Amino acid sequence: MITLDTLNDWYPLGGSIVLRAGREDRARLVRLYLNCMEPTPLFIVSYTAGEDGSPVKAPARFLCTMPAGLEQLEFYAAGDIEIGADHADRVVYYQSTEGERHWFDGDGESFTMIHERAPRNEALEWVQFQAEQNQKRMQAALRAEMETQLAAIRSEYEGRTGIHGGEVEEPAKPAKRASKAAANGKSQSGPVEPAPSGDNADEPADGEAQK
Repeated sequence: MITLDTLNDWYPLGGSIVLRAGREDRARLVRLYLNCMEPTPLFIVSYTAGEDGSPVKAPARFLCTMPAGLEQLEFYAAGDIEIGADHADRVVYYQSTEGERHWFDGDGESFTMIHERAPRNEALEWVQFQAEQNQKRMQAALRAEMETQLAAIRSEYEGRTGIHGGEVEEPAKPAKRASKAAANGKSQSGPVEPAPSGDNADEPADGEAQK
């Protein structure tokens, strides 16, 4: 799709066009929209100030070759420049923003009214100030309470684990065994053999000393 917008903004290139720089001496961005019927070579001529201040025309140099159709050309240049085709009979239309006025000098009459800000209510400002102070005090108290709780939790944890010089809890001692055999490290296991026939198990056997 080719968009040309307003046709009245397109002008025939003819022999050449001169783009004025105005009061700006620095390089500026020049943007041209060209609509060529056929591929067209373009040439550019720059102007410099002479000794007496009058513009001096420099020799023309080749700029580029524009293809047929609608294309955009951009480059930086300082001062006044002149752009032209290789032949005056070329069918080329151009559109440029160079030289457009973005502001206009008025007659001094203005219909704009500046709204002056009304002063605020002193009572309302005092209430807002007190609310801000109460909020700050509440936040400070809450912060102090949280720091106290964190310090208590930290000290309790360090006391249990022995971190940072804390005392280490001694491990619990094993319970004492009630039986004498378990205390001496002996265990009685297996069935109890009966005493020999005719002997009293409660009386000592023959040959044993009686204490």
